[in-house]
Amino acid sequence: MKILSKENWWIWLLLMFFSGGSSILVLGALLDVYDKNAWYAKWYIWLIGAILILPFTVMITVLNIDILTKTAYKLEVNGKDYYLSPYIWIILIIIPIIGWILFIALMLYLNIAILINLNRGNGEKYID
Repeated sequence: MKILSKENWWIWLLLMFFSGGSSILVLGALLDVYDKNAWYAKWYIWLIGAILILPFTVMITVLNIDILTKTAYKLEVNGKDYYLSPYIWIILIIIPIIGWILFIALMLYLNIAILINLNRGNGEKYID
């Protein structure tokens, strides 16, 4: 688990670039943010989403946002009152143009702030 140490933050930077942001799922697993009773742990929900195809892509996006926000909370990123609220994310999706731009900006902020907090050493307390 030395991958969470302060000196290895650049590995997460490279993973973020080369994985298209999906490395947050691995970081979330290392920080133990997954809940076994959450919606994403139920296999039949994923089966229904895969059959209907369009909800499957929405489900993957929502999973990414959920794990991103929980990981940011564990790494003590500022602004948790805003990004942990599901209503903020829903409002940003509903409002055209400005909301969509703010949605992308919030996603970028969380990804960059996670990397900054890993660089500051906030992930070292989760090393076994």
